[in-house]
Amino acid sequence: MPLDTTTRMLAPFLNRLNDEELDSIPYGVIQLDPEGFVVSYNRAEAENAGHALRPIGQHFFREVAPSANAPEFHGRFQRGVATGRLDETFTFTYHCDLMPRRVQVRLYLSPQTRSVWLFVAKPDGTPLDWPTADLSPVLCSKHVQSFTGFAALHATVDALLA
Repeated sequence: MPLDTTTRMLAPFLNRLNDEELDSIPYGVIQLDPEGFVVSYNRAEAENAGHALRPIGQHFFREVAPSANAPEFHGRFQRGVATGRLDETFTFTYHCDLMPRRVQVRLYLSPQTRSVWLFVAKPDGTPLDWPTADLSPVLCSKHVQSFTGFAALHATVDALLA
């Protein structure tokens, strides 16, 4: 399942997912407050970024991923927070000590919490570690009371985003 589809499906539920549910998502998922501090950081992103500990409370653009402190990444984040609208997908290369990491990033601003969700995938939009993404456990969690299948969910999400 491509990153854009996954983000659209999860967007209405992101703010209600607990750490265990976030960890079941095979993409890197990071939640930032409007200032850029890490609120949530799932297991897939921690493993792929080489973090032994999740950097909760650290500033993403200064401490966690300084190479993301660039106009094409941090600038998008800042403009989205300032305008209250952000839903963009782009390819980015993290330059880190070990080796550069080219990824696809989706930035999504939650209108309810004003936090920004970062989804991180392979450059082609596929999950970081898993060959297929089965999001059924997340979408069938206690937060989604009446999940009746992906077709119904797509229609609901499309209606919400229209």
